[in-house]
Amino acid sequence: MAQPICFYSKLNDYYELSNFSPFGFEEEGVYWPTVEHYFQAQKFPDPEYRERIRKAGSPKQAKDLGRSRKHPIRSDWDDVREEVMRNAVRRKFTKPELRSLLLGAGRRQLIEKSPFDRYWGCGSDGGGKNRLGVILMELREEFRLQVVD
Repeated sequence: MAQPICFYSKLNDYYELSNFSPFGFEEEGVYWPTVEHYFQAQKFPDPEYRERIRKAGSPKQAKDLGRSRKHPIRSDWDDVREEVMRNAVRRKFTKPELRSLLLGAGRRQLIEKSPFDRYWGCGSDGGGKNRLGVILMELREEFRLQVVD
């Protein structure tokens, strides 16, 4: 069985799969510098705070702003967060070089090797949900089927 592809840090191969990687996209006429900027901003109903996150100088700053609870988050966030992530990742991977990278990973398992995040990543013990990796693998399969059609 092929080794899984682990991504997380700039120092790892496949860093392009990370939400922090510098591949922006446009959504509804607005440019988002990274998936992380977009994802964190979508937590909030306040358009001014979303814009502040969009303009954050780095994905880490966007993440920090998104973790703030000084501003109320959407009441439906837990219900929509995976679809928000899926949409952002799908937008990011419209870039041919990124789609090619994803498809080039074959059928290898994709793991966000975040030691801190047990929902989107695998967590420090490897037992997390790895939802980002799962979404990437689902999109990879979707893209693969589009190539066949």
